[in-house]
Amino acid sequence: MSAPELMRIYYSCNNYPSSSMDIPCSQWKEDNFNIVVSSFMGSANRNTLFSNLVPGAVKEQYNILGTPHFSDTTFSSGNSLIISPIDSTGLSGLRETRTVAVKHIKDEFLSPDWFYVRLECCRLDT
Repeated sequence: MSAPELMRIYYSCNNYPSSSMDIPCSQWKEDNFNIVVSSFMGSANRNTLFSNLVPGAVKEQYNILGTPHFSDTTFSSGNSLIISPIDSTGLSGLRETRTVAVKHIKDEFLSPDWFYVRLECCRLDT
């Protein structure tokens, strides 16, 4: 039996590391600079995440070799998250901590207390 896959999301980079939530990870997919993470969240965690994000506030620039560089365009890092696998879970052996900016956020209502939340992000730490 494998350990559950858990991740920690630091949702207010100005208050790092005090503002975080530990949630199960149902998907963590990386493709070059794009990262997609999904989770089943309680309504309190979902509301906290939505109130601390400004999806789409991302600036994309390219250097002379065509490598992209992404930056958060909010004044207060209001679109930056730090996503980290929790040690001793199944995810920690597969993924590394990433600093990301959220391009899109989507939630799906499951019940009055549960939502399926999907974050489409781009890496800031490259």
